[in-house]
Amino acid sequence: MADNIDTNRRKPVNVQLEDKSDENSPFSESDNLIENPATENMEVHHHPDLQHKKKKFREYFFEFIMIFLAVTLGFFAEQIRENVADRKREKEYMMSMIDDLRVDISSLSSNIRLRQQRDKMIDSLVFLLRSPEIKQNGSAIYYFARSISPPIYFFPDDRTIQQLKSTGSLRLISNMQISGSIMDYDRKMRQQLFEYTDEQQDRAEYRQMATKIFDGKIFNGMINKNAIERPVNDPQLFTYDATLMNEYIIQAQYLRKVNQTQLARADELFTQAKELITLIKRAYHLE
Repeated sequence: MADNIDTNRRKPVNVQLEDKSDENSPFSESDNLIENPATENMEVHHHPDLQHKKKKFREYFFEFIMIFLAVTLGFFAEQIRENVADRKREKEYMMSMIDDLRVDISSLSSNIRLRQQRDKMIDSLVFLLRSPEIKQNGSAIYYFARSISPPIYFFPDDRTIQQLKSTGSLRLISNMQISGSIMDYDRKMRQQLFEYTDEQQDRAEYRQMATKIFDGKIFNGMINKNAIERPVNDPQLFTYDATLMNEYIIQAQYLRKVNQTQLARADELFTQAKELITLIKRAYHLE
C-alpha cells in the first residue's frame, strides 16, 4: 500500500499553465506594457543630437540683412521698370502731339487766310455803301455782302490733349516747359471756340439786317454749286433808305470786329503751334 503511494508521488505532475492570452481574459500584454515604467521612460527619451541648437545673434542679423536687400532690390527694379515704361509712353504722346499740331497748323492757315479776305471784303463793302457811286457798284456790293455771311470754323485736332487730361497722363511729361506750353495752347484754343458764340450771334443779326437792304432774288442767283459768284450788270439794292443803310453798316462793322478778334486768336494759335512743335522735337530728339 505504501509502495503505491510512493510511486504516485514520484510521477511528474503535468500542470498546465493558464494561458493569459486567452481571448476571454480581461487582461492583455498591452496592459503590462503600459504599467511598465521602464518602457514609458524609453518612449519619451530624445536623442541629444536631435535637439535644436540656439542661433546666435549674428545669424539672425545676417538673415535680416539678406531679406532687406532682396526686398529693396526688388522695389528699385520695379521702379526702374515703371520709369522706363513711362518714358516710352511720354515720347509716344509727344509724337502724337506733333501730329495733332501739324493738323491744327494746316487748319489755322486756311482759317487765317479766309478771315483776312473777309476783313478786306467788309472794309470794301462799307466803303462802297458810303460812296456816292453806290448804284454803279451793285455787282461788287452784292458779292461782298453775300460772301461775308458764311461761318468760318476751326476744328482743332485735340485727341492727344484730351487723352493726357482724361487719363491723368500729364504727369508723364517731365519737361515742365512743354507741359505748360501744351496747357496754354489748350486754353487759347478753348477760348477761341468759346468766342464763336459771339460771332454766331453777330452773323445772325447781320443776316437779318441784310434782308432789308438786298434783293433776295439776286442773292439766290449768286449760288452755284455751293460757291458764291458775282452778279452781272450791277443789280440795284432793294432799298437805299438812309436809316436802314446806316443800321446795316453798323451791323457790318460789328461783324468785322468779331472777325478781327478771331483772326488774332487764330494767328496766335498758329504761331504757338509751330513753336511747340520745335520745342518738343528739341526736347525729345525727334525729327
